[in-house]
Amino acid sequence: MAVRFATKADAEIISKLANQIWPVTYNGVISEEQIAFMLEQSYTVLAIENQIKDRQLFFILESDSVAQGFAGLTKESEETYKLQKLYIHQNLHGQGAGHFLITAVEDYCKEQGALELFLNVNRNNTAKFFYEKMGYNIIEIVDIPYYRYVLNDYIMAKSLV
Repeated sequence: MAVRFATKADAEIISKLANQIWPVTYNGVISEEQIAFMLEQSYTVLAIENQIKDRQLFFILESDSVAQGFAGLTKESEETYKLQKLYIHQNLHGQGAGHFLITAVEDYCKEQGALELFLNVNRNNTAKFFYEKMGYNIIEIVDIPYYRYVLNDYIMAKSLV
């Protein structure tokens, strides 16, 4: 496995991965209507290009030179970064790919001088247990209005020092 920084030219790859991963990941967690809405809002090629333009840093996880996952990261302050996205194709679940990708993201944040990495995860998403295993702790429970939906999330954080 390898992790590399994504460029604007990778927007199509990220979009394709999201459209493969999201329906499986969120099946039974949020409605099919909300899955479709979120994909349209955040994971079209144009939406991803705009996120990159707006300074979101994307990482691509490759296995055997094939993109199998991605992460998105934003700098919130000199000492804090937010993991906006972390998705691994289901065919790599349980094989250490998530650990590999999040470790690469954490290492990047440490190299930039960050002291903390935080994220939001849906309260019904089993990814919560992955993040806990990786050392993240729940620091807040939030309900975030998002268009006609409400995002029922945990905010989790990890010290990077």
